[in-house]
Amino acid sequence: MPKEIIKRNKKRFIIIAFILFILALIGIGFIYYLLFGFEEKNNISNNIRRQITNPAKSLSLEEAIKLFDEDFVLYLLFSIKAYNLHEPLFGSDIPKIELHIEEDIYNARIIDGKINVERGEIDEEDIIITTSKEEAVKIMLDKDYVVDSFRSGLSNIELSANKLELASKGYLSIYEELKEKN
Repeated sequence: MPKEIIKRNKKRFIIIAFILFILALIGIGFIYYLLFGFEEKNNISNNIRRQITNPAKSLSLEEAIKLFDEDFVLYLLFSIKAYNLHEPLFGSDIPKIELHIEEDIYNARIIDGKINVERGEIDEEDIIITTSKEEAVKIMLDKDYVVDSFRSGLSNIELSANKLELASKGYLSIYEELKEKN
């Protein structure tokens, strides 16, 4: 009798261990996707990065502030690596950012690593970035300045969505980078 019980328990243990192993693999895959997205999306982002040029590069600070438009916002978002954002693994809600740059409001949607910028507010934004045109141009002219801008409070990020939703779209790496440096 005890041998039969041991054999049954051994079979149950093997089955439970196998199920736990499969669940662990799925969990690791899900966490990897949350943090990094899939390689295909990263390749798309790499191609997009090569095509984006800094509109403030050959301008003085004053000229860039005067000409500030959607192209500047696009490069600003590029500077904080918004191209790494993605749809959640089990959803279709794309990343949405609203930017308040002085009196102007812009919005961005990130689809397959491509940042689409328009003027105006957006419904159900994930985060709101607030800054001035001068700060935005300074960030664009010096990629290391983003740290100083957010640390000093001259630029700010407000989280609108819940943390689980933000993590599932990849905001965690952007927020952590800025938060650590804040």
